[in-house]
Amino acid sequence: MEVIPICPHRSTAKRCVISLGVGRKSYTDCLKRLEESLRKVRFQGDLLVWSDELPIGSPSQLEAPMAFKGFCFNEARQKGYEEILWIDAPIIAMRPLEPLFALMNRYGFITFTNNHDQVLGQWCSDAVLAYHQLSRDEAMAIPETPTSVIGFDLNTEIGNQFLNQWHALLTDGLTCKGTHETINTFEDYYAITWNKDKRVSEDPRVRGHRHDQTAAGIISYRLGLRPYADTLRDVHYKEAPINRHTILLHHREFGEEITTLNDILYRVFFKVPFIERPRSYLRKLAGMARSIAKHGRAALNTKSIE
Repeated sequence: MEVIPICPHRSTAKRCVISLGVGRKSYTDCLKRLEESLRKVRFQGDLLVWSDELPIGSPSQLEAPMAFKGFCFNEARQKGYEEILWIDAPIIAMRPLEPLFALMNRYGFITFTNNHDQVLGQWCSDAVLAYHQLSRDEAMAIPETPTSVIGFDLNTEIGNQFLNQWHALLTDGLTCKGTHETINTFEDYYAITWNKDKRVSEDPRVRGHRHDQTAAGIISYRLGLRPYADTLRDVHYKEAPINRHTILLHHREFGEEITTLNDILYRVFFKVPFIERPRSYLRKLAGMARSIAKHGRAALNTKSIE
């Protein structure tokens, strides 16, 4: 784990962003891009990254997929940080993070609403529902809790409760895995994640098992909490366009080469608003003009026949 001071004149608050990218060059490149974006928005805190190995004590991805997030939080807590925000490596900061930490301070935690309106019941295995004594119908009414960005203020009771209970589920041997069976290969891991060949449920509503997100959704439900923040946008989700309130952008990367920060910012702040949107608007106007002209000619031809 590496501690990277972002702002040399940062506040005295023990505040940090944490992230992990292990196993592929594109992951570590994303960590560097995240760091660059935090510097651009002058983040008042430290960045803690795990780029070469999982945090101390963390199970492997096949033993407990995504459980490393809880161990990253615990390492940050052991180092004395009190306001801790997890950000997935492919995400960039587009605007200052202070509003997010203000929300975290107010509520004790921060979780983001799901732009796709998905629910826990779509992303939880039969085995995990049975273990937690939840019915499928009950789970279909529980909002999914995305964990690409999640944070806790450990000066608050609710922040500590949420993190401690989440970490417990991440390491209970079932909730993260989604199955009592051993996961031996990454093919089986993906079959669980996407319910391939009905791996985790025969219910047609079940799309897969979301590991750490499933665990967070169960904790949120137990504590009577709901995802509430909406300043995160997904670059692939057109129905939730980036706007002046968007603080974080989840720029998913699937290849070995990643998009540079400058290229993303150019597209978001210049190309889309000043080139692509006006061009799309002009195309619509041209289409309307052609349609009007076509109907006008048709009307004239009908009149001449009469």
